[in-house]
Amino acid sequence: MADTLVRDKSYLITEDGRVEFTAKGREFHTAYFGYAGIDIRTIKTEADLERAEEAAFPYIFPFMAQYLKKRPQALGTRALRAVVEGDWNTYEDLFSQLLARERLTVLSGSRDASPDSF
Repeated sequence: MADTLVRDKSYLITEDGRVEFTAKGREFHTAYFGYAGIDIRTIKTEADLERAEEAAFPYIFPFMAQYLKKRPQALGTRALRAVVEGDWNTYEDLFSQLLARERLTVLSGSRDASPDSF
């Protein structure tokens, strides 16, 4: 892929405006655009991609809710899912848990060990 501009890790734009999806980008965008009724194979140029993104935008929250349900349900994933589903009470509870985790300090080793030995 000579002369490309990397927009993000999901696709590249060549100097002549063609779109080339990465493997992960193709997987994600096939599902996302497909959810919105758009065939990713029709996206050849940067202009096509922009039109597809605009047309698919109204579907981003329901798609992301479904997408996140399929991922491991770590605390952060659950919080993000609550946001896209508009469940603000659940989000606030999960966000509080995330903040509490951030404040935790895990110590290992002997109480008598010097800080330099860790």
